Amino acid sequence: MSSTAPKNTEATWWRSIKQFVRDREREMIAFRRDLHANPEPSGEEMRTTRRVADALQQAGLEPKIMEDDRGLIVDLELNPDSDTLFAVRADLDCVLVHDAKSVDWKSTRDGLCHACGHDAHASMAMYAAIALHEHRDAIRELNPKKNLRFIFQPSEEISKGAQSMIAQHALDGVESIIALHVDPYLEAGHVGLRTGPLTANCLSFKITVNGQGGHSARPYQSIDPIPAAVNLVSMMYQLGPRSMDSRYPLALTVTAIHTGKAFNAIPDAAEIWGTLRTSRDEDQDNVKARLREVLRGIATSTGCDIHIDYPHSSPATNNDHQIVEMLWGAAEQVVGRDRVSLIEMPSLGGEDFAYYQQVVPGAMARLGTAFQDPNARFPLHAPEFDINESALVTGVRFLCRSSIHSIIE
Repeated sequence: MSSTAPKNTEATWWRSIKQFVRDREREMIAFRRDLHANPEPSGEEMRTTRRVADALQQAGLEPKIMEDDRGLIVDLELNPDSDTLFAVRADLDCVLVHDAKSVDWKSTRDGLCHACGHDAHASMAMYAAIALHEHRDAIRELNPKKNLRFIFQPSEEISKGAQSMIAQHALDGVESIIALHVDPYLEAGHVGLRTGPLTANCLSFKITVNGQGGHSARPYQSIDPIPAAVNLVSMMYQLGPRSMDSRYPLALTVTAIHTGKAFNAIPDAAEIWGTLRTSRDEDQDNVKARLREVLRGIATSTGCDIHIDYPHSSPATNNDHQIVEMLWGAAEQVVGRDRVSLIEMPSLGGEDFAYYQQVVPGAMARLGTAFQDPNARFPLHAPEFDINESALVTGVRFLCRSSIHSIIE
C-alpha cells in the first residue's frame, strides 16, 4: 500500500467498503442467480448486458453499451487530471452445456448453462464498481494517480469477445488490467496467483470427412466416412504422446462426432470437433503439421475428402510479475496471508483475457469457490457445476482492494 495513504484514513475507507459489500450480499447472490437462470451464449448476451448496465445506472454510474448491444464498459473518474486507467475485466457468456442441477436458479434455457462462472464474474465486477463509486470521495482523498474502467465483455467462450472490445477502444487509455476467475477446487474465499503462464494456447478445430452415402446393405457402393472418422480419432490421440516433447503439457481432445441420421443409410459426411491445448506456441504449430499429415494419409487410404478448420483460438495468458505482486498484497489484506496461495502449474484451459495482455500488462487471479462437501464439487463446464456463493463477497472485496492498490501506488 502506498505510503501516501494515512493509516487511519485507509482503515476508515476500507472498513466502510467491506461493510458496504457485506450489506449487499443477499442482493449480490440474487443478481448472480438471475444471470445463472437466464444464460446467454457467445454473441447473444443482450439481456445480460442490459441487466448489468441497468444496475450500474441505478447506482449513479454511466455505462457505455458496445455495438450490437453486447458488452459494456463503465469508467470511474477519481482523478480528473489523469488520462490513464486501470481496468478490471469480466465476461458475460455461458457454455453450451445442459444444466443438470436441482436448484431454484437452474438454467431456464435448455442446452445453456453458466458452467464457467461468468455469471459470478460479471456480478462481482459490477458490485465492485458500485462499491468504489459509492466511496469515490474517500478514494479521492487517497490521491489516486489513475482512474478506473470496468470491462464486461461478450463471447469469451469462442475467444472473440476480447478482440471485439479492443477493436471498440475498450483499452484506450488503459495502463494495466486484471481479471478474476472462479476455481471450483480452491477453498471458498481463498485466492490463487502465479506469475507467468496461467492458461494454455487453445485452438478449436472442426474436421469434415466427406464420403459418399448409400444403403447400409451395400457399403461397396459407398465411400463410408465413419471408419475414416474413427481411424482419424484413434490416430489423433496418439499424436500428443508420441509426437511431442512429453515434458510440456498438451491436450488434444475430441469433444463431438456428428454423423448419420438413419439405421440403414451410410451418411455422406462426418464432423469431428475438439480442441488442441498446448503450453508452448511451437507445439501447437507442430501438432497442426502432424494433423495435416494424418488427414492426408487417411484421405488417401479411404477415398474420403478430409479438411480441417480452426474456428476459434486464444493465446496463453501470461501474468505480469509486478501486477501479481500487487494482487498478492491486496489479497492478503482481504483474506489473510494464509488464504493466498501460489498456483503451482498452469492450466490447459483457454482464456481470451490473453488478448488484453498482448496490448497492456495484466494478470488473472483465481477465486476459490469450492463447496465444503467434496461430492458437491464439479469441474468447470460440467453440467452440475455451481459455485459456493459465500465467495462472492470475497471476490468483490478483492477487486475493490486491488483496484485501489493499483491507482494509488
